[in-house]
Amino acid sequence: MPVEDVFSQRWRGAFFTGRIERGTVRPGDDVEIVGFGRTGSGEVTAVESFGKALDEAVAGENVAVWLRGLRPEDIQRGQVVAAPGTVTQHAGFEAEAHILSEDEGGRGDTLAAHGKREAQFYFRTTDVSGPVHTLLRDGTDALMAVHLAEPVPLAVGQGFAIRERGKGVGSGVVTKVLD
Repeated sequence: MPVEDVFSQRWRGAFFTGRIERGTVRPGDDVEIVGFGRTGSGEVTAVESFGKALDEAVAGENVAVWLRGLRPEDIQRGQVVAAPGTVTQHAGFEAEAHILSEDEGGRGDTLAAHGKREAQFYFRTTDVSGPVHTLLRDGTDALMAVHLAEPVPLAVGQGFAIRERGKGVGSGVVTKVLD
């Protein structure tokens, strides 16, 4: 489950919100927070949806999850909460990408060449920059290798968007994680 927002309630502790991507979460579950080079763990004390306490929540539901063992400053938007050991973070990946042409809403020129410019890569609820080491012309499909500024939870088959200079320029799918 990617973290969308993090909150703290004075007497109750930390909680975060997000949409469950896969699996089930229940009060009493042990979870791991993964992303940005950090990993933490805690116990789910409550699961709520629109203020109503739930015995469990499943994939597709938007929920708030209360945690014991973590402070609000230990969690941030873009991290992923999962069962311990099920999600890994990586800074490098290979991908198949489509670079938008100007007619498709892209910039209408070359994306980057040999790491000279960095693009923003959006995964789930986070964005992280990374140099592009392949010349990517608009309106084309390409294989690319990227090394991100910070490690984020990545998996083969995961989609992402590419932005450069404040404009959406493409999208892609991770085909291989590198580290």
